Amino acid sequence: MLARLAAGTLLAALLVSGCGSSGPTIPPSKLSKLVLQRSDLSEQFAAFYFGRELASDQPGFRPDPQRFGRLGGWIARYHRGGSSKTAGPLVVVSRTDLFKGSSGAKSQLALYRSELEKSPATKVDVGKLGDEAFGITTLRPGALSVRSYAIAWRDANASALLELNGFAGKLTLPDALVFARRQEQHLRAALQ
Repeated sequence: MLARLAAGTLLAALLVSGCGSSGPTIPPSKLSKLVLQRSDLSEQFAAFYFGRELASDQPGFRPDPQRFGRLGGWIARYHRGGSSKTAGPLVVVSRTDLFKGSSGAKSQLALYRSELEKSPATKVDVGKLGDEAFGITTLRPGALSVRSYAIAWRDANASALLELNGFAGKLTLPDALVFARRQEQHLRAALQ
């Protein structure tokens, strides 16, 4: 009896998560504009992928392409050369998933939080970003230690995830937030 009640509650939560919202939403026609654009980065960066999220971009916490009423996703990957003295990120990955309603984006953000917080990471304060947000950082020690940031947030019916990598001591949280705020501007501009 208790197991059936729990299963019924879970099913109801999943059904509700696909429902829309009455507030402004971002239309699917704007999907490619919801990630960092080439013009958002310095000229040293080169794009090595800019397009729809592929099945290979959906592992782990993004296993089902239609989850939560998902309409589609876009990803932009950029990199630049550098040395241990190069300030800022060397790799930037910007992605956005679009849903029928804000509840789908909320569910996606909850999945991001659940998966990212499982890693050996430290939570960081990302301040006001979107309708809700969180961030983590990790440090991979070595001869040249690598600092990584993952910042996830949602705006209306979109969820965004920004991942940046650079050398420890050369990539900071304020650096990462500059890029997150640039991407957030694209999301806010697309709201209708």
